[in-house]
Amino acid sequence: MKFNLGNFKVNGSPLTCFVELSTFVFIIWLLLSGNEEPEFLVMGAGFSLLTAYVCAPFLTVKNEKSGKVFFLLNVNIFKFTAFFLWLLKEIFLSGLAVTKAAFKKSDVKPHVIYFKMDYENPTAAALLSTSITLTPGTITLDVDDEGVFQVHALTEATAGGLMTGVMQRKIAALYGETCSFVPLTQSEARDISAAAG
Repeated sequence: MKFNLGNFKVNGSPLTCFVELSTFVFIIWLLLSGNEEPEFLVMGAGFSLLTAYVCAPFLTVKNEKSGKVFFLLNVNIFKFTAFFLWLLKEIFLSGLAVTKAAFKKSDVKPHVIYFKMDYENPTAAALLSTSITLTPGTITLDVDDEGVFQVHALTEATAGGLMTGVMQRKIAALYGETCSFVPLTQSEARDISAAAG
């Protein structure tokens, strides 16, 4: 069965994305309404389907290089929850490490690091960029079209933790990506950006 919502053409099944979004909206409807009478359930289901039909095309993002379009909510909720819990742990541990470094001023050595992680799904790159910035001691400064990340690190420890590639690989697995993590020097990052331009 072919299912198409106007210009809503995504990598994967549009019908699956539509059903997932409808279900999500209906669950929110149930939680907020608190009413389980049949007429309210039918009305909620109808409005959920209509809302999903209208909103689904706006919840997509396009990879400019490949032209593929990805649905923003197309991620396994259990894998995402596991990643979120892991990220909370990293935020807590990094917060402790940065606090300790702030009291021992000799440990604070700000510098910029570079690595390449060219995700096909732009949502994965956005999640990585946000996760880095949420983790104390690191801030994403720039991400170019070639997947080169420029990150400010407050200490050697925060830089070293990021340059292991653990966070990058976890996000790649979350979105089913097979791209590889490549640490870069400043000159290598500049050469990649110059070659792309």
